[in-house]
Amino acid sequence: MERAEVVVRQPNRNSESARVGAVLSAEGTRCLVRWEDNGEEELIVAAGSIKRAQRDSLRHQALIDPAPIVGWFADDPMATIVRLLREHRSKMTGLRIRQELEQLGLDPAAVRKAWASASKTLGNNPQVEVTGKKGAPLFRWIGARDSSAEAAAPSAPGAETLPESSPGPNRRHTTASAAAQTTETVRADGGVQPEPTAPAPEQRVSQESAPAATERAPHVAAGTKAEPGASSTQPTLAERIAAVVGEEHPAELRDYLSRPLAIGARFGQVDGQRIDDFLGSLAEHDREVALSLLLALPRQSAAVGGGRQRKLVDGGVVEPVLAAAAAELRGYAAAEPAVLTAAAWLLRRASGVEDLPGSAAASLISLMVKVASARREQDVTVLDAAVGTLSRLLPALSRDERTGLDLTGLAQAVAHLPLSRDGGRAALLAAIGKFRSKALLAPDWWESVTLDALAECATGPLGGVTSRPEIVEQYVRPLVARELSRVTSRTRLGFLLGLPGEFVSNLPADALAAAFRRVAGDDEVVAALVGALAQERRIDALRQDVERARTEAAAAGERVEEAERRAAVLADRCDRLEESLRAEHRQASSLRSAQDRQIQIDVIRSLADLAAEVEELAAEQTTPDVLVERVRALAYAQALEPVGQAGQKLPFDPTAHEPIVGAPSNHDAVTVIRPGYRWRPSGEDILIEKALVTTT
Repeated sequence: MERAEVVVRQPNRNSESARVGAVLSAEGTRCLVRWEDNGEEELIVAAGSIKRAQRDSLRHQALIDPAPIVGWFADDPMATIVRLLREHRSKMTGLRIRQELEQLGLDPAAVRKAWASASKTLGNNPQVEVTGKKGAPLFRWIGARDSSAEAAAPSAPGAETLPESSPGPNRRHTTASAAAQTTETVRADGGVQPEPTAPAPEQRVSQESAPAATERAPHVAAGTKAEPGASSTQPTLAERIAAVVGEEHPAELRDYLSRPLAIGARFGQVDGQRIDDFLGSLAEHDREVALSLLLALPRQSAAVGGGRQRKLVDGGVVEPVLAAAAAELRGYAAAEPAVLTAAAWLLRRASGVEDLPGSAAASLISLMVKVASARREQDVTVLDAAVGTLSRLLPALSRDERTGLDLTGLAQAVAHLPLSRDGGRAALLAAIGKFRSKALLAPDWWESVTLDALAECATGPLGGVTSRPEIVEQYVRPLVARELSRVTSRTRLGFLLGLPGEFVSNLPADALAAAFRRVAGDDEVVAALVGALAQERRIDALRQDVERARTEAAAAGERVEEAERRAAVLADRCDRLEESLRAEHRQASSLRSAQDRQIQIDVIRSLADLAAEVEELAAEQTTPDVLVERVRALAYAQALEPVGQAGQKLPFDPTAHEPIVGAPSNHDAVTVIRPGYRWRPSGEDILIEKALVTTT
């Protein structure tokens, strides 16, 4: 029974572990999976860090942990090779087998050493079919592929059940006979469709099965050499390449593979017949490597993309060539024109590959940036096709893969490409707008874009981009305004007015009126329209003025009424305040009069007390000293202090003494004729009367 398919999400950090999910249904690269760690179902795209594999296959084990495979291969290399053939089912060259083993994490040197021995004895296995030329045989598994047969094969590594602690997938067993098994295929909708029982091995030997649709051409691999069994005296592929391109001393093959553009340019100097002879002399696996180098051949060739192949080339072969070419260009301070031409031809051929993987996007961008920097007219068509291919790859990339793309350089690379409805530039802008729309605000994306081209694309692939408010504000509306300022014909004016709504919304009315007047100068029809519109506009303006005047008058009346209401309120408040002030004034006046009267009463009472005291003392014929003492006692009671004493001699003080005659100086001796008084209530010091003095 066919193994179930799984996906493996490889970790971003070494501390994490791979995540495995069972594929419930699949359509292209989109898969509905159920993750084994939590049972959740998720719709994912199998690209980038997410890989698909058959459950319990070598690829499955390699994606999770390749360490067990290294042990299996060390114990029994032939068993690992046989298991690889059994899982692939299609014809495989020796180079393809070695590359698949290396991709499982095995050491290339160990693989080459093991293959040199295994290739000679593999044909003795009755379940392995060997066809093709003697120098380039093809190997295919024709034995049973059910799990019971796999479990019964003692030489197959990993056939035994793995312990629970093993990082690899658990093995599954069945005791049913292989002849009684019915092959089942998982349909795209998740169902299982039974297929007829596989024919017996002797029947399959005579049948030529087409390669599987998913089989990829051999990757470019350093260290490729002739298949085991070939004559050791034959020149190596590196030596043959050196002979064709005219190098006296051949380099290592890995050196040629790391310089596909330079080697392609060198091949471009060789005539087509010599290239055909060169390819015809190679074994099949070497021819595949040589054809990968010829992808950068800077001219049309039947050998590359011509009648010799049913399709151009596998995407899996083109991807490493693109990566090597991108790295090669980055190593040049200034690439020669011949190298740039080779890069352009590589882009041309890569653009024609339908199954180019999404992982080639970064290399495509790097090549396009370098080729576009030369601004050669001959590269425009090639770049536009490459941009179209890139726009198809972008949606399949993961978020992490998109983040690493050089969008700034890409914007500069497409800046001089034409913008058309079916062109690559429009498709690229639409693709980028779906996952990073803010990046499209960079001016380079819109350089040299005309209004006509933008309007055409806005009704097609760019509709979702040109309708974004930020794009309209920054690029679309300025284009329309600039074109409106230059329009001189009725046809062009009609075109502008017929643009999508977001193009012409919020245009300045003055600019639109100026455009009509400019066209009216040479077009009677527009002039009549402008005249009618102007008359109507004048009437509308007058109506608007009248309506505005009425509105203003009504508003003014409302303001007057409001002012009158406020004035009445303020007048009422003013009256109340005046009345309050009058009442307070009356109260204050009454209080002040009462206070003045009380003061007068207090003064008269003190004077009356003094008069009564003096009269009483005089009646009793009191001596003057006693009289003075009693009077001064009354004065002290009122906080009055005497200034001097009659007959007392003192130094003159102009602030406290008043001379009767003369003008004594300070500190002159004077005699007090009559004392003065100071009033000192509550700490104050007020001079009531100066003392009268005379000079001695």
